[in-house]
Amino acid sequence: MCPFRAHLHKNVWCNLTFQRKLIGGVLAAAALLLFVAGLSYWRLLRNAEDRQWVVHTYQVMGQLDAILQGMTDAETGERGYILTGENSYLVPYQRGLTEVRDGIAAVRRLTSDNPTQQRSLDSLEPVIAERLRELHERIQVRRETGLAAGAAAIREGTGKEYMNQVRASLGGMKTEEERLLALRSTELDASSQKTRTALVFGESLGLFFLAIAGLVVHSEMRHRRQAEDDVRQLNADLERKVADRTAELAERAKDLERSNMELQQFAYVASHDLQEPLRTIASFTQLLAKRYGDKLDDKAREFIAFAVDGSKRMQTLINDLLSFSRVGTQGRSLVPVSTDAVLDAVLKNLKRGIEESRAIITRDPLPVVLADELQLSQIMQNLIGNAIKFRRGDGSATVHIGAARTASGWNISVRDNGIGVAPEHGDRIFVIFQRLHTKTQYPGTGIGLAICKKIAERHGGRIWLEPTPGGGSTFVFSIADGGSYESKEQTNDELRIHATSH
Repeated sequence: MCPFRAHLHKNVWCNLTFQRKLIGGVLAAAALLLFVAGLSYWRLLRNAEDRQWVVHTYQVMGQLDAILQGMTDAETGERGYILTGENSYLVPYQRGLTEVRDGIAAVRRLTSDNPTQQRSLDSLEPVIAERLRELHERIQVRRETGLAAGAAAIREGTGKEYMNQVRASLGGMKTEEERLLALRSTELDASSQKTRTALVFGESLGLFFLAIAGLVVHSEMRHRRQAEDDVRQLNADLERKVADRTAELAERAKDLERSNMELQQFAYVASHDLQEPLRTIASFTQLLAKRYGDKLDDKAREFIAFAVDGSKRMQTLINDLLSFSRVGTQGRSLVPVSTDAVLDAVLKNLKRGIEESRAIITRDPLPVVLADELQLSQIMQNLIGNAIKFRRGDGSATVHIGAARTASGWNISVRDNGIGVAPEHGDRIFVIFQRLHTKTQYPGTGIGLAICKKIAERHGGRIWLEPTPGGGSTFVFSIADGGSYESKEQTNDELRIHATSH
């Protein structure tokens, strides 16, 4: 086998599971043992058959001896009766006749598959019959005419010649059986040797497979122990890494808590300390314009207007930034709130803008949800206000507020026919300070949709932009059944990142 194929077979064997290896080994061993058992059984049958032929040969030889013995007993009984005239000598005579008849019948049956012995028996039977007929006639002569006539019959008879022929025929048949006995004994010995070989081979093969199975099990157990040691080592390493990571996260949590405290302090400063200087700047700038406006040229008055506008925009930005930071930290508890009632209040707040833009507001029946009423009002006011602000220049705004039940809560949608948002900006618009238009085109700080995103997340949902056939925008925010407080760390962390970038 080439090295590549040997390596491939080795990999295939190594990739097998212990269970498959064990099942494969058991099946192979079972198949081989069945083969060995079948071979052994077949050899035992052959051995038994060969042994039966040897016994058969001995039986034939025994029947041939019985025939000769029967002839001898018949002759002895016949002579004893002729000499003494006593009927007791006829007993061995009758017994001899029976032995002869039974022996011939047995030999005829036992050698039915041997044509040679059958022919010899065909030649022997007339001679025996003639000899027995002669014995019977002498007994009759002795019984009827006396001792002298019987003795004369013996002297005149040809009994010796018949017996010689019988002995010769029986000897020939016995010689044939002895030849067969020698042949069959050799076959029996060979069969016994083969049977012993098969049994020894089977036992050796069984022991071999047991040894292989023991080696496989030992190897698998060793691999398993090694694997368990590796797993324990990996678990120990993992526990150590988890402990290190937990300690690292705990340290980061402390840093984050400290950072949040600093950020909250910054929000406090922004809401109090920064706004006061801004108001002072705006007030004195306006006072400067009022008192010395007639002494200033148009360029100076323009600069003063820029300063006042910048102060106001900075104050608005600080207020929005403060609102963003307070979404997760100063929210109210979530309670059942009627979205219809919240929408009514929002529409009242936006009444002036709705009338100026001639906006058309439609609505579906809205559900009762578990929410912070103030924040729910804030997200709906932001979305409806944006729909009115970003309307097309050639017509009035059309805004529809809808609701749809979901498996986890409610989806509230605000659809308009405004200028719309390109799909590639669908995620960007929810990032703090991200604007798609300049301040001169559309006023604002770029924080409104980021606040909406945080409010939706605090309520266990999210906010997204859906494609709107025919133009415009469809903003959808979800509210989960039961709501979900968003961690203030995430809110403040995001605020900190964007604040430092600006």
